[in-house]
Amino acid sequence: MVGKTRRSLQELSDEVATNPNSTAFVELAAAYRERGDTERALRLCLRGLQRHPTHVEAHFELGCIYEARGERELALDEWGIVRQLAPDHLPSRLALVRLYLDEQRYADAEAELSTARELAPADKAVAEFWRVLQAARRDSAESPDEGAPPEGAFDALEQEHPGTLGIMLVGGDGQVLEGRMTRRGVESDRMLGVTLNGAKLEAARVASYLELGGLQGMVIESAVARLTMSPVDDGIVVVATRAEVPAGQAARVVQRAREIAGAHLSNRKR
Repeated sequence: MVGKTRRSLQELSDEVATNPNSTAFVELAAAYRERGDTERALRLCLRGLQRHPTHVEAHFELGCIYEARGERELALDEWGIVRQLAPDHLPSRLALVRLYLDEQRYADAEAELSTARELAPADKAVAEFWRVLQAARRDSAESPDEGAPPEGAFDALEQEHPGTLGIMLVGGDGQVLEGRMTRRGVESDRMLGVTLNGAKLEAARVASYLELGGLQGMVIESAVARLTMSPVDDGIVVVATRAEVPAGQAARVVQRAREIAGAHLSNRKR
């Protein structure tokens, strides 16, 4: 930044050591990350956020640290928190766009870029990302379909609703029958399926004990996402949407996912 001299690592370390409440931990963590010491950067940022849990730049830096460590899903979570705390924080939106483009999640990238263009219509980085997105979509449309993996049951539904983070159908034994959720691999989805199925059974027991009737569904909300579990036959369909997605729209996604899941289960029984 013009007119601002970047402080040395020693100066930043001394300030953080002498003043535990100092927000210099963000700059110090960034310095360690840039030097490749992501372990120390991570510890600094997490410790600093315990004292400053709503510090926007700290959450942004933590996302950068997670990305440098190859933990993309955690990076996305942190940048999602930044977006909740400061919707006009352009760097976090562009960071999300960059990862979405890399993962070919073009609908999510476009949603973030559309907001970024409203925030900074003359920004060169925004314009360049928009150009890259349009080129990637053209290349995707022009590429041959031969050898492409078969489309999943929920793929079209997710593409229709950019705020959808994942949809997954879990059988009564906890096994994932269709879809994906974590993007960390099949094993992570399998473990999540087993966990959520156990949660469903426990919730059903509680509902029965309290004489609340049959379990219709469960909703778990965080600062960045809403997770909805809804029974379908002996299994459950799980839908994750971003927190800012209106409840009515999220409910429509869940209902449509239930219909698709029901049809999928019926076909399996034939």
